[in-house]
Amino acid sequence: MSSLIDLIFFSEKRKNLLVQLANGPMDINEIKEVLNVNSCALMPQIKKLKDMDMIVQKGSIYQLSDIGSVIVEKMLPLKAVLDVFDGNKDYWSKHDRSPIPEHLIKKIDMLEKCNLDEPDLDHLFEFPGYLRDKLNGSKTIKSFYSYFCPDCPSIHAACAENGAEVHLMLDEKVYNRFKNDFTEEYNVLLENKVSLYIYSGKIRPSSFMVTDNFFMLKLFGKEGEFDHRKITSFTPGALEWGNELAQYYIDRSTKINYNDEG
Repeated sequence: MSSLIDLIFFSEKRKNLLVQLANGPMDINEIKEVLNVNSCALMPQIKKLKDMDMIVQKGSIYQLSDIGSVIVEKMLPLKAVLDVFDGNKDYWSKHDRSPIPEHLIKKIDMLEKCNLDEPDLDHLFEFPGYLRDKLNGSKTIKSFYSYFCPDCPSIHAACAENGAEVHLMLDEKVYNRFKNDFTEEYNVLLENKVSLYIYSGKIRPSSFMVTDNFFMLKLFGKEGEFDHRKITSFTPGALEWGNELAQYYIDRSTKINYNDEG
């Protein structure tokens, strides 16, 4: 069994080939194009998979064998989980994951391929510019902040003015600073009927945001330390996962009553 595991997971070319063949038979030219490899690099990997009866060849067409189909079907969920942590294991292992509810930990493969955003020293407290551009076309924005983000008031006020449906969850101290020190932006939120919530729970992420086209998550370190780095993902699965996380915290927050705001 160990040799079979080695065969699949110790070569990106073999693993990617099996994933592609899970979608159906392919000829050699299609495989080379999709995997962006030449024959010299590809043929030895095909031979190894054929020798282990993982794939079969019919003329110039390659497809999964019956055994290969069963193995790849079971392999794909594991690959999805590994993709989440690939290249970001240090972040996930050294940060407090307890704010992520158990049912979402079990579905963390939905995040698929994640990126680790590391801001430079000149932009530590700024909202990433490449994500700000993506906000313009979003119809729905759900955000959570345990700390005060200097860009938070202007970003959410602008999105609300552009007609986006905005849900903003804040720590009570963050909410009070927003309300008292950023009166103009706060009034824009009120005028546009933004859904404002106060979260008082002790277990919380640093921040997160989910929109129509990206998900961003920032966790505290295991000792509660603040970290400017964040995980981002742009896949449909990540957006669904992010919306479930947002709903989890909305359900545990107190919604601001506009009648009490005068």
